[in-house]
Amino acid sequence: MSALSERFGPVSASSDRMIAYGVQQLRILSRSTDVVRRDVNQALDLAERTGIPVFLHVDSCYGWGADSEKKQEDAPSAKFWQHPEMREWDRFPNGDQLQERVPRPWLHWGPWCSPAPAVAAFGSPTFVTFATSQLDEGVLLPVASRLRKWQRDGREYLFAGINIGWEAHFPNFGDPAMLRSIELAGGVVRAEYPRSARGVEMDRDFVGKQLGYASLHWRGWNEERLRLAAKQEGITRDVKFQQLCYESLHDFMETMAKACCDQGITADRVFTHIVALASVQNATTIRPPIWTAVNPYSTPGFTMDNRGGAKFDLAETVRQVRAANGNHDVHFGVVESYFNLGGRVYFNDTAECLSEIKAMFAAGARVQAFYGGFPLAANRIPKPALVAIEQWLSGNQAIAPEQRKGN
Repeated sequence: MSALSERFGPVSASSDRMIAYGVQQLRILSRSTDVVRRDVNQALDLAERTGIPVFLHVDSCYGWGADSEKKQEDAPSAKFWQHPEMREWDRFPNGDQLQERVPRPWLHWGPWCSPAPAVAAFGSPTFVTFATSQLDEGVLLPVASRLRKWQRDGREYLFAGINIGWEAHFPNFGDPAMLRSIELAGGVVRAEYPRSARGVEMDRDFVGKQLGYASLHWRGWNEERLRLAAKQEGITRDVKFQQLCYESLHDFMETMAKACCDQGITADRVFTHIVALASVQNATTIRPPIWTAVNPYSTPGFTMDNRGGAKFDLAETVRQVRAANGNHDVHFGVVESYFNLGGRVYFNDTAECLSEIKAMFAAGARVQAFYGGFPLAANRIPKPALVAIEQWLSGNQAIAPEQRKGN
């Protein structure tokens, strides 16, 4: 945050263009509320001291850091991956006997990642209650308290917002992209990250499996009811299954967003988070439809990266947001994007970078978050991108010739 202040100067309270520091991966699922609150207060203290606003990203989906707490008291009040009513399955239970097959999450983020021993069941009321309580106690109460102080001091701009999701989805280990990634790994997938899971192998029995059954079960569904509803609606059983998964995701994010609003955080500073892939591909449970991110208590947020794996169509994304909320005036958040990913620099031209930043805000973006940008060095943020940010902050559209190609 000090580096941002030195590079871009002080933030003006009256400006409609600001830069903020993003704190990623607040671990509400895998740490005690005391640990999370300490991290949040540290970020708020730094914002107050440096004058640089802070944007908070919450891990409400993956449980990053599961089983790697340093002390027992750092663990959460319940470990969802060990709780039979909070974790996902790959099939419905047999009668009253809950499933004991517990799939891990597997994410191909360059290296293979498997952050927790189970996938969270977003449709489980028990999980939703736990996650909301952790969010409230660990994050929202200290934020709300500090906001009241900042509002009295005329410094409420120091809170840039909060992202209450993180690419929320239901894994489908039979998705063609997943199967291709498994094939490229020679059929043997091992986790590289986190360190606590390094070397863990993906269970081959789960290849080809769809998750989401626990969420549907805890919302009153079983195979018989699922098939009957699909028949009555004239759709396939699998399409109905997907629809119910989408509703679970939507309702989970809406509940989390409402918790923010209940603490006095306005919807323009609360962001959901899914990938925007459904704007260019057919929706699935791993790339849910745009409407799942839309609710009255938040601003829909998306990962948007046309140079990487999170492809999107900006106009189509806006159209689908408008269709979901019924408003002509659409706002959204680019809550995950990049200057550099996998060793590949995205921008070597200031004009191009500035043009893309401006296009997002012209389309209705309230925030654009760039992951992995620190320290402020050429291998993290190329100089043309830094110059583009300075140009955007100043509102100066003129770009000197010596700034166009990395000067």
